[in-house]
Amino acid sequence: MSIGRIEYASLNGTHIFKIIGEVRAQACISLDNLLNKIDQNSQIVGAIVDLTETTFIDSTVLGILAKLGIKLKQNHGIQAVMLSTNPDITTLANSMGLNQVFVILNYCGNPNVCTKALVEDNISHAAMLKTVLEAHRTLMQLNENNQNMFEPLVKQLQKEQANIHSNDEQSQKV
Repeated sequence: MSIGRIEYASLNGTHIFKIIGEVRAQACISLDNLLNKIDQNSQIVGAIVDLTETTFIDSTVLGILAKLGIKLKQNHGIQAVMLSTNPDITTLANSMGLNQVFVILNYCGNPNVCTKALVEDNISHAAMLKTVLEAHRTLMQLNENNQNMFEPLVKQLQKEQANIHSNDEQSQKV
């Protein structure tokens, strides 16, 4: 389980995501579901990802954030903003290519932003697998280094996903 959490707030079409502590793939299902709902909204005017209290962020979370940045840019013509004060987190975000879809700012603002924690859904293995796979596919789209780094993982996850679908189909026939 992740030690951190993701909080969310929205005001007049601006969506704020605050990543707090050590956040890993388990926290991504709720975030991914929320992003899909937000993408359907035509009233979006901006998005801010606040990493000022992030101590660790894994590649799945980065992939979901990349997906946010890409969708906002492609579907709404919006350049999302990422706030970071931790040089390690900023370097990681830049190395994964998130600076292509976010404006990354070194920010030291008020930590008492009015956000609320996203509730972690009851996570099935299939849902987690789908989210992790999609996040890493998104990272692979950002640059060749990511493509080379995550291709073996994506292939393994695709095999696992195919096995789950095969088992589901067999159990439905019974």
